[in-house]
Amino acid sequence: MVERIPKDEAGFPGKKLLVVEVISEGPHCVPCQYAIAAVKHISEFYQGRVEFKVVETKKPEDVARYFDLCRINGAPIPVPAIVIAGKLAFDQIPGPEELRRRLDIALQEWESDA
Repeated sequence: MVERIPKDEAGFPGKKLLVVEVISEGPHCVPCQYAIAAVKHISEFYQGRVEFKVVETKKPEDVARYFDLCRINGAPIPVPAIVIAGKLAFDQIPGPEELRRRLDIALQEWESDA
């Protein structure tokens, strides 16, 4: 199951945003903070097309989402990790160009399906 979020504030009613999630243990995890910063920075170039979220494995409200993502992917997801449209995209922090390339491909597929 792939999560889609209504694109209500972007001015395109009925369209959905591509969800990009960073799996994190929390603020004490330095690699997690690097992953969050990388995705946050790159996702700014995709405003109105990408919804950025952090899933903290130690927050009770995020545990269910983490387990859903593990089930969708068929295995436990490492921390930190980057998930695009519900699928594990990176199990380590990518460079900005690699992240951009992957987002471009995912957005092209996503928007052609919408």
